[in-house]
Amino acid sequence: MKKSAYISDLIFTFFLGSLVFLCLFRYLKIELWLAFTLSLLCGGFLSAMLGAVLRVKRKNSFLKKSDETQKQKLLLHLALLSDNEKTEYFRKFLAQKGTVQRFGPLRLFTKTEFCFLNFNLTPVSPDDIAKYARLKTGKQKVVLCSQIEDSAYALCQRLNIEVKTGEQIYSLLKKENGLPQTFLGEENGESKRSRRMKLWFSRRNARHFLTAAALILLSSLWTPFSYYYLSFGVCLLLTAVFVRVFGKD
Repeated sequence: MKKSAYISDLIFTFFLGSLVFLCLFRYLKIELWLAFTLSLLCGGFLSAMLGAVLRVKRKNSFLKKSDETQKQKLLLHLALLSDNEKTEYFRKFLAQKGTVQRFGPLRLFTKTEFCFLNFNLTPVSPDDIAKYARLKTGKQKVVLCSQIEDSAYALCQRLNIEVKTGEQIYSLLKKENGLPQTFLGEENGESKRSRRMKLWFSRRNARHFLTAAALILLSSLWTPFSYYYLSFGVCLLLTAVFVRVFGKD
């Protein structure tokens, strides 16, 4: 929720609540000055309650968006790791709860489970599950993956293979402080600044600066603050020329 919308909701609630309570108090034949004072207090109380509720809602929404962004970073990070790096990453993490051994790349086993790692940019397919099903073991088979096709998930249920997708993997790693310190594929501060500068000074923006300059210069013909509009319009016009000449493609 934007801050402006948040403030406007509080103001609307305050005035509407005050008006309703003012009518109610006057209906009860309370003196005008006392009814007016009480209605303002009630309106303020209602807006304060609404503000508390909206703050909690806003915080929860922010946390959900933050978690979703972090989860996508993690899944991309895992997809970009090599097979050996993925195997070693989960071996170290699972070793916190007991003995874990490798069974070749992307395969780990504990005392009770046999884990298959499948973190790619495409979902797990039924053919992948069929390969896992061929391995003979008395342990519970578990597939750790980013996402899985519906048909592949249905096949896992038929074959008694447990599936843990990206949502569950992220929650588990976050709970146990197992998330990476840095993520592959994530922009660093320098590259992010470079990308923003490239967007700001793109040659395509020259047209927008020129349009804005023309409108402001035209507005200076009838506004009482003509010098202010003229100076601002000239600045935008010079910016349009600068971006067009020296901007990035």
